[in-house]
Amino acid sequence: MSRYLTSRRLFLLLGSIIVLVVIAGLTISRTGRTASWPEQVVMNVENTVSGWVYRPVSKLTAFFGGLHDLRQMYVENAELKHDMQDYQSLKAQLNDAEAEDNRLRQMVHFAQGAGKSLPRVPAHVVGREPSEWNSQLTIDAGSAQGVRPDMAVVAPDGSLVGRVEKVASHSAKVDLITDTQVGDGVSAFADTSSVQPFGVVTGSTRNQGALDMTFWGSLVQLPAKQLVGQEVVTSGLSDVFPRGIVIGKITKVQYGPHNTVQTAVVQPAADLDYLQDVFVVRTTNQAGQGQ
Repeated sequence: MSRYLTSRRLFLLLGSIIVLVVIAGLTISRTGRTASWPEQVVMNVENTVSGWVYRPVSKLTAFFGGLHDLRQMYVENAELKHDMQDYQSLKAQLNDAEAEDNRLRQMVHFAQGAGKSLPRVPAHVVGREPSEWNSQLTIDAGSAQGVRPDMAVVAPDGSLVGRVEKVASHSAKVDLITDTQVGDGVSAFADTSSVQPFGVVTGSTRNQGALDMTFWGSLVQLPAKQLVGQEVVTSGLSDVFPRGIVIGKITKVQYGPHNTVQTAVVQPAADLDYLQDVFVVRTTNQAGQGQ
């Protein structure tokens, strides 16, 4: 019986080897594009496994890759915002530096030109009340720097700002030329080519931030074109304002009886809304008092 079992095992083993050889021969002999049925079985199994494993894995990989790209985009966007803030900050600093450079150039130009013969004290604007924007401001120069009441104050380009009203040791209050409450005005004349009509310049109650010029006496008839656009300068007929300081330009005239010019609207030459630096100008008498 044992011999019979042994012979059967050998027979099965031999049959298996023969089947494998036949299959291998068939596989090797196929050189066309159609796969053999064992290959087809393997390929089908691989396709099924791919459907079960590869596709979900690829989708997860794409999902996490998208998250990485989104995070990278967020980081780059934050960096761009930071760079933009730096750019805006640098731009603001550059604008401030250019404005300061322009003011300093104006001050130097005035000091070396028209203001060369005038005793003057440089000062910064350090205070201004919104309710008195067109009336008064505070500067950081006072009696210790030689500033006295009723001294003229001019902008960096030499145009008239106002006069010193009150003085402390290291500060002073300045009444602006646009103030409508204090002072008797500024004696001035229109610098025309034919005549130089005199008048008084005061803060305008009708045009905020502008000036009114009331002419003295009975004037000859002057066409508006001879006055509009002309400069108005200080006449020097007072101890406060030296002669020749530019006040502004005439923008409009109003005629009185007999077609004579009665008043004019003057736009200040100084940019009174954005003053940061000024000069306090002293006449000869005031300079002596300050010493």
